[in-house]
Amino acid sequence: MPEFKIFHTSDWHLGKKLFKADRIEEHAQFLDWTYKFLISEKINLLIIAGDVFDVPNPPNSAQQLFYDFIFKIGKIPNFQSIVITGNHDSSSLFEIPKSFFQKHNCHIYTKLENDLTKLEHYIEFNNEIIGLKLLPYFRNYELTNFLPEASKEDDSCVENYFKVFFKQWKRKPHHKILVSHHGFGKYSAAGSEHAIFLSGVDHFPMNWVENAFDYIALGHIHKKQTIAKSPLTIYPGSPIPLRFSEGNKKYISLVTISDSHLSQKDILIPVFKRVVQIKTSLDSYQNDIKDFIRSKDQAEKCFLEVIIKQDKPKAGVADRIREIITNQNVDLTSFIPVITSTHRPHLSFEQLKQLNLTELFTKYYKHKYEDQQIPQHLLKNFNSLLEEINDENS
Repeated sequence: MPEFKIFHTSDWHLGKKLFKADRIEEHAQFLDWTYKFLISEKINLLIIAGDVFDVPNPPNSAQQLFYDFIFKIGKIPNFQSIVITGNHDSSSLFEIPKSFFQKHNCHIYTKLENDLTKLEHYIEFNNEIIGLKLLPYFRNYELTNFLPEASKEDDSCVENYFKVFFKQWKRKPHHKILVSHHGFGKYSAAGSEHAIFLSGVDHFPMNWVENAFDYIALGHIHKKQTIAKSPLTIYPGSPIPLRFSEGNKKYISLVTISDSHLSQKDILIPVFKRVVQIKTSLDSYQNDIKDFIRSKDQAEKCFLEVIIKQDKPKAGVADRIREIITNQNVDLTSFIPVITSTHRPHLSFEQLKQLNLTELFTKYYKHKYEDQQIPQHLLKNFNSLLEEINDENS
């Protein structure tokens, strides 16, 4: 029997940095792997469930990477892609080049619509209709504009609004899929997501979508997880780890429709550059880092974060770490000394409230570095940064 295959992914965050480290090379490798997978597995539909970019105004390198990818996949026979915007994306950034997307079989959904049928997409396959409901990220005030005026004071108006959207279709599809960039059910956040809220509700309860869909393709949460089996509700997670606390195993969700049956499996994405976190102490950090170097493949590229517990600050530790990892394909991206000494007095909350930002920064520096005076160049840079922020807000 013919198969209709869907590649579900989300939260690419193109343009994202890990501290100051650029991730463009990893993202390029992921998109190259994705393109080859689409071809080899004869994928019919690519779903990107929001947060294509990391910021509303992404760097040119990130935009070029995305547009080049859309141009490339637009040439694949019997193939199309669907993109919804997430809370990190700018709707206008996607609205302006819509003709480019349409020309390359890419369908973009950026906002709620007065006519909810505009958020429906239909694909005919093997004498059946696959229907998709598209629910991009929206803000509270945007939702309020679409609620009936008479029902805005009714606590159930949001629930009723979405239940109607989820269950009413312009056509009658054989397979029903929801694509959304919001919280659904009892999800577990990875910690690097920005909080988003739905008009007083922090997530969609699963009973709102009960018996409404066969598959719910979600974005926003960076950790892969299955929220529900019926309907099958999945966050595939981000394709690369976006912080050191995230695991290196990342996935896409592969959905197959065959003989009127929908099945799903997780596909492991190759690790393009591993993130490694070492928690150690001042006595053992050198041996711990050398053990890590010995355990890794020489050619494997890694980002490294070292967290060292110590009684008091010690100069030269970061330099020593850099010496150990020289020529090892390891980037020391983050070095965090954790001072465990508790003999110094702490300021009370009331005392802290009396300090301005410069005074607070000075107190913090002296607390962290055993009462050393803050270097003047550092204090000058801090004050310059404050001035920039004040100018932008004035």
